[in-house]
Amino acid sequence: MRMCTATYLPISPAGFVLTHSRDEKTSRPRALPPTTLRIGGQPVTFPKDPQGMGTWIAQSKGLTACLLNGAFVAHQPKPPYKHSRGLIVLDVFDYVSIDSFIKHYAFTGLEPFTLILAETDRLVEVRWNGKRVFITEKDPAAPHIWSSATLYTADMMRERESWFTQWQHQTKHWSVEAIRHFHKTAGDGNPHTALRMNRQHQYATVSLTTALHTATQTELVYEDLTLPTQLAPIHLLTTYRYAVA
Repeated sequence: MRMCTATYLPISPAGFVLTHSRDEKTSRPRALPPTTLRIGGQPVTFPKDPQGMGTWIAQSKGLTACLLNGAFVAHQPKPPYKHSRGLIVLDVFDYVSIDSFIKHYAFTGLEPFTLILAETDRLVEVRWNGKRVFITEKDPAAPHIWSSATLYTADMMRERESWFTQWQHQTKHWSVEAIRHFHKTAGDGNPHTALRMNRQHQYATVSLTTALHTATQTELVYEDLTLPTQLAPIHLLTTYRYAVA
């Protein structure tokens, strides 16, 4: 049962930073670091979950797709499901546009989820509650935060929104480094609700991924938080880049 937090920051010119904290069972196999594959005729970069064979965030030259488990409220899982929700993130890139994906994708038979689809001038939130799809066009010029509905209550979500608002007011320059620091440190000292969470070492924040899009740069930053700190210079933080045409 994946619990996650995602933030979106608009940056100039014509770009954004989308950051995803992956909160997962500590017993789940460690994810594979990002690789680039061709999907729908385009290169797509993403870290891979070796268990479900999908991902929680993927990036192409023009689109970033980011997944959180659950829709609006916590739900009782009712397997078997058609396939892992992590495959949805990759399936998006088989479609010619966000609208085409929303119109034609077969959502039936999938466990509830929230999918964030970001382009340089568009931000779409897709929620599937197991019965119907809810589409919300978000303001791409405003910051946003999402927390998984699976194990975060409405009060916890509001508290996180408050931390994010405070961070915006206190941070003069929004950058990849600044928002990643927020994801690692935000909270009130309670590891159950902190953005970098840990619940009795059964669930914990296992990785931090940031997708950066600007008019001249497309970059994915991936950090495996489960690795020993002594491996940090080589293995802990790896940045994947490819040029925008």
